[in-house]
Amino acid sequence: MSATNLNDGHTQRATTWLTPAVRAEFESEGWWTSQTWIDLVMKQVEAAPDKLAVIDETGSLTRGESMFGARRLAAYLYSRGIRPGDVVTLVLPNWREFVLVHTAIGLVGGVINPLLPKIQQSEMTHIMRTAGTTFVFAAAELRGSSPWQLACCAAEGIRSVKEVVPVRGGANSLEDILAHPWEDVVSLPEVRPDPSAWDTVSFTSGTESLPKGVVHSHQTTMFGLRSYIGEVLGLTANDCLFMPSPLCHASGLQWGLRASIYTGATLVIQDRWDAEKALQLIDRHACTFTLAATPFIVDMVGQRAVGRGAGSSLRYVASGGTAIPRHLVQDVREAFGAELMAVFGSSETYVSTATRPGSPDRMLASDGRALPGVQVLVVDETGAPVPTDVEGEIVSRGPQVFVGYLGDPDLTHRAFRGEWYRFGDLGRIDGDGMLHVTGRIKDIVIRGGENISVREVEELLMIHPDVDSVAVVGYPDPRLGERCCAMIVSARPDRVGLADLSEFLLANGLAKFKLPERVEVVEEMPMTATGKIRKAELRRRLLVEFS
Repeated sequence: MSATNLNDGHTQRATTWLTPAVRAEFESEGWWTSQTWIDLVMKQVEAAPDKLAVIDETGSLTRGESMFGARRLAAYLYSRGIRPGDVVTLVLPNWREFVLVHTAIGLVGGVINPLLPKIQQSEMTHIMRTAGTTFVFAAAELRGSSPWQLACCAAEGIRSVKEVVPVRGGANSLEDILAHPWEDVVSLPEVRPDPSAWDTVSFTSGTESLPKGVVHSHQTTMFGLRSYIGEVLGLTANDCLFMPSPLCHASGLQWGLRASIYTGATLVIQDRWDAEKALQLIDRHACTFTLAATPFIVDMVGQRAVGRGAGSSLRYVASGGTAIPRHLVQDVREAFGAELMAVFGSSETYVSTATRPGSPDRMLASDGRALPGVQVLVVDETGAPVPTDVEGEIVSRGPQVFVGYLGDPDLTHRAFRGEWYRFGDLGRIDGDGMLHVTGRIKDIVIRGGENISVREVEELLMIHPDVDSVAVVGYPDPRLGERCCAMIVSARPDRVGLADLSEFLLANGLAKFKLPERVEVVEEMPMTATGKIRKAELRRRLLVEFS
C-alpha cells in the first residue's frame, strides 16, 4: 500500500490498497466502467422530466424540478469557488432537498460527505477538518434542535469551510439561494467527474474512538448498484423504493437515493421512523422495495398484524446491519407476501453478500453468498481459507471495496490482509456456499443497525470518580439486535446506577443512542494472563439470561 492523493485536486492524502494491476483487472472484467451516477441523473431528466424523483412526507420533486434547482445551486457553488474534488458536507434528515443538493454536488464534480443530524459537535469538527470540508448544508431546525447552528459552531476555525447553509429556514438559506437566478450570473462549465475519483467520503465509528473516513469512488459506488440492485434484484424504473433509513447513512444513501438513480424509480423517504406511517406511505405510493434494519421490519410486521396498513405492494424487503431473527422470513412472507432477504457488508464494502430472490428457506436463513464479481472467504489466523462450516475471519476482495481511509494510513493498513478487506467479523460458509456471520472480532455493539464504539463509552466511564474498572458489552435484544451493558467494578455501587451514569455520559458529550441501557456491578473482572478483560466471558454471563 502507498500514500496517494486519491482524488485530483483534493488536499487530503490517504492510503489505498488499490494497485495498477488490481484496477486493470476490475476494468478489464467490466466491473468498473466509465459510468457515474450523475450521468444517469442527466439521462433520466432528459428522458422523463415530469416523472417524480422523490417524495417526502411534505411534498415531492419531479426530475425536472430537482434538476432545475440543482443547476441553480451548482452555479452558486461554482461562484463560491467549489471545484471538482471539493468535499461538501450534508447534515440533513430525509427531506426532498437532500436529493436536489446531492445532484448539485454531482454537477460541480464535488464529493458527498453525509453526516447524521444527531452527531455531536466534537465529532462534526473532527470530520470537517479531516475531510477538508468546503461547504455545509444543514437543517435549520429539527425536532427542537438546530443542526445548522451546531455545524456553524463545529466549523469555527476550519479555514476550508466557505459557508454553512441552513435548509428550510434561516437567513441566506438554501431557499434564498434557489430564489436567485445564479445560472444567469455564473457560467457553470460542464463537468464530468473522473469515474475513478471520489464520489463519497462517509465517516463511520467502529473500534476506534473517532469516526474514520471511508472513501468510495464513482466506480465502487456504481459497481455496488449494478451488482446488487441490477443483477441480484433486477429492480427497474417500474419499481418504487421506500427508504426509512437516513440518507445521511451509507444504507439510505446507497440503497435508497442512489438505487433510485440507478433504476430510474421514484424514491419515497420517511424523515422520522413511525411504522404505521411507513405502511401508509408504502400503500399510498405502491412501494415495491425497501432496505432497513431489523427493528423497522419487526415494527412494520407488528402494525400489519393489527390492521394498520397492508404493505401488499412490497416484493422485496432487505435487511442488514444486525442479526435477523430467522422467523422474520416467514413473518414478512405472511404479512406482506414479500421476500425478506439478508445482506451483509459495511460502509467500506456496501453489500458484499446477499440472499437471492426465490431461494429456499434454508438459504434465506443465512447471510447470503457473494455478489457477482465479489470474493468472500472465511480464513484462519494465517489468512488461509478454512474448510466448509468451520468458523474463521470473514474477508472480501472485489470492486465493491472502498479505496481507502482518509487521513490515517494506519487504519487502511490494519483493515487489509494484502488485497483482502477484513470486516472484523467471524463466520462460516456452509455447503451451499452461504455465509453465516457468527460473531465479531471488532469491539463494537450494533444497536438497531448503528455502530457503537464501546471503547468510546468505556473511556468516558473511566473518568467517573466511582468507576474502578469498566467493560461495555452487547446483549441480545429481540427488536434492536443488541443493547449495551456496562459491567462495572466500584467501591461505591450506590453511585454508579444507570441514571447516574447516563447523566454523566451525556454531560461529557456522548450521543444519546450510545448510552448503556443496563448496568451490572461485579466484584472483579475476568482477566487474561496478560491483564486484558475477558469480554467473551462477560458476554457469556449475560447470554445465560437470554438462552
